[in-house]
Amino acid sequence: MPSDLLTDVLPRILQYLPATLLYWIVPSALGLLFGTLLCIVRVRRHNALYWLCTVFISFFRGTPGIVQIYLVFFGLPKVFYLFGFDIDDWDPGIFFIIVTAMNLSCFVCETLRGGYLGVDKGQIETGLSIGYSRIQNFVHVIAPQTIKVAILNLKNLEIDVLKDTSVAYTIGAIEILGSAKAIISEQYGTGQLWILGLVAVIYFVLCTLVEAGFTFASHRMERYEKRYA
Repeated sequence: MPSDLLTDVLPRILQYLPATLLYWIVPSALGLLFGTLLCIVRVRRHNALYWLCTVFISFFRGTPGIVQIYLVFFGLPKVFYLFGFDIDDWDPGIFFIIVTAMNLSCFVCETLRGGYLGVDKGQIETGLSIGYSRIQNFVHVIAPQTIKVAILNLKNLEIDVLKDTSVAYTIGAIEILGSAKAIISEQYGTGQLWILGLVAVIYFVLCTLVEAGFTFASHRMERYEKRYA
């Protein structure tokens, strides 16, 4: 089996690397966007929208991800059907992206909220006192310091999302692990440990690259602050 690992198995698995990256990048972008919007609601005064977002966040933070995947995969078509839409023929990957983005946005919200609450309120007031508008104050004072505090937690979230793409196959969205399991089934379990080990190495490399990217971004932010301090 080891002799065929790099010549036969690896190319077949890497065919689904773009799908894996898609199931990571798209939910990450959507999760960051919606997580920021949720955070804006959560740091403002308590109103009906605040409590609605709080319930939404509590649900996705307090239930297993695999349960959320099944609820969306089996439940969303039924909800759409009530309004006259048939989405049963949607690609399973779309459902995985939707639920992953929803889940991630809740964790991003709380991460950014923690970063925002960690910003010295005196600096916020100083920005307003020197003539910054609220938007300028957000861009030049609040956002950079919030990201500085939150970036390490964001890195951990992104690594978790990348690793969690490995469960997409449970609803038929084939990615790296899904393709590996298909190969194992074709070979009736022969070389299973070698194939799974190869998948582990691929994910390890991807996660290492993500961590290196965030570390680089963190160092750049520190250098920028020192330069303009």
